[in-house]
Amino acid sequence: MVKKIKGSINWNKMFWLYMLAFVAFSLITILPNILPDIHNINYIRILIQLVATAFLLFALGAYIYFADKSTLEQSRKTFATIVTMLISYGILCLAPFWEYGYYVAPFALCSLVLSLLVSTRTGFFANFVVIMLHFMQLINWQTDATLATDRFFYLLFSGLIEAVLTAFVLGGQYRRIKYIGMGVLIGGVSAVCSLMSYAIFVERTMWSWTELAYRLAFSFASGIASIMFMFMLVPILERVFNIVSVFRYAEIASSDTQLMRQLFQKAPGTYNHSLTVANYAEACAVAIGQSAIEARAAAYYHDIGKMKNPQYFSENQFSGTNPHDAMTPETSVTMIKTHATYGLALAKEHGLPPEVQSAIIEHHGTMPLKYFYLKAQKYTDGTLPYDGYCYDGPKPQNKISAILMICDACESALRSSNDVSSAEKIVDGIVSERLAFDQFSECDITMKEIDIIKTTILTTYLGIKHKRVKYPDVKLGGDTK
Repeated sequence: MVKKIKGSINWNKMFWLYMLAFVAFSLITILPNILPDIHNINYIRILIQLVATAFLLFALGAYIYFADKSTLEQSRKTFATIVTMLISYGILCLAPFWEYGYYVAPFALCSLVLSLLVSTRTGFFANFVVIMLHFMQLINWQTDATLATDRFFYLLFSGLIEAVLTAFVLGGQYRRIKYIGMGVLIGGVSAVCSLMSYAIFVERTMWSWTELAYRLAFSFASGIASIMFMFMLVPILERVFNIVSVFRYAEIASSDTQLMRQLFQKAPGTYNHSLTVANYAEACAVAIGQSAIEARAAAYYHDIGKMKNPQYFSENQFSGTNPHDAMTPETSVTMIKTHATYGLALAKEHGLPPEVQSAIIEHHGTMPLKYFYLKAQKYTDGTLPYDGYCYDGPKPQNKISAILMICDACESALRSSNDVSSAEKIVDGIVSERLAFDQFSECDITMKEIDIIKTTILTTYLGIKHKRVKYPDVKLGGDTK
C-alpha cells in the first residue's frame, strides 16, 4: 500500500470558528425568548440552552473529525458548514410565527446544500444538529401547557428522515431532473410524517379533514421549497467560500467553454489529447469511487498551458518540424516545464476551481522529462543526475491528480505505440516508473486502487481501439427502380 499522509488541521482557526458558531447559535436561540420579558430572565433556561448548544456543536466537530476529517483540513468548508447551518436554523426559527410554518419549513435544506458543497456525511450530521438545536429551543422555552406535541414529533421524525434521504440517496447528483424528483420524494415523506403525527397525537373524535388537508398540502410543498432554497443558496455559497459543487464542475467540463475553444484553435493536438485523457480519467474515477465530473474537468484543462508555444509539443507539430532538434536538452526542459506554470496562471485568470488548478500543477509531479534526460545523457560521461531535468512539482496531493498523472502518460504512450498487444506492458511500465520516483507518497491512493486504474485504462483503450467491419469498396446507385 502506498504510504498515506495526514492533512494538517489549523486548530487555532477551528477553535475560533467553533466559538463563532457557538455565539451565533446561542444568540439566535436565546435573544428572541428573553427580549419580550427582559425584566424576568430565566437564567436556568439560558444555562441549559448554552450547555445543549455547546454539546451539540462539540458532537458535530467530533463526528466530522472522525468521519470526514478533510472538511476540518479546509477552513473554507468548515466556515461554509457553519453559515449553512445558521441559515437553515434561522429559517426554522421563523416557522412558529405561522400556524403551518413547520409543515412548509425546508427541514432538509442544510443536508441538501452541504452534500453538494462539502460532503454527504457532514451534510447529514449538520442537518441533524440543526434539527436537535431547534427542538431543544422549543422544549426549553415553552411550558407544558403550550406544547404542541404532534408538531414536535413531526419536526424530529420528518427532519431526520429527510436529512438521511437527501444526503445518502441523492448525494452529489448534478442533473436537475434528479433534484426535482428528490423534491417530490421529500414532499411525499413529509406528508406521510405529517399524517402519522396527526393520527398519533390527535384524538379520532377531534379530527378535522380540512386541517389534515392543509397539513398534508403544506408538508408536500416543503419538498419543493427545500429544492428551491438549495438552488438559490448553492451558487452564492460557492462564490463566497470558493467551494466547487458538481454543478460548477458540470459547467466547466464542457468542450464549449472559452478556454477549451482557445485550446482547440491554438493547440488542436493538445485539445484532442485532453478529450481522450478525460475519457480515461472519468472511467478511472468511477472505478475507484471518486468524482467522475471532477476528474473530467481536471483532464480537460490539465494541459491548457500548452497554448503558449504549442509548437514545442509533439502533438501539435503537424509540419514535421521539431524545434527541439536545434535546442540544448536543458533549454528544451525549461520550455516544456513552463506549460504547467503557465496553465496554472491561465486557470487563475479564468477563475477555474482550486481543485482544477491543483491538477494542472500536480499532474507531472516531480517526474524527469525522460526524452531530454536521455538526450543529455548521450553527451555526458558517467551517470547524469536527474536534477535539472525534472518537473518542479508538487507531487499529486489527491486521488484525482494521481489518476490524471497516470492517464496523461498512458494516453500519450498508447497513442504513440498504437499496438494493442503491448498495451498492458506500456501501462505497467508507466505506473512502475512513477512508483519508483515516489510520485504517490503525498496522496492517499492505495496499490489496490492503482491496480484498478491500470485495468480500467486498458479496458478503455481496447474500447477506443475496437475493430469495425470493413466497408466494401463498392459505390451504390441512388435509384434501384
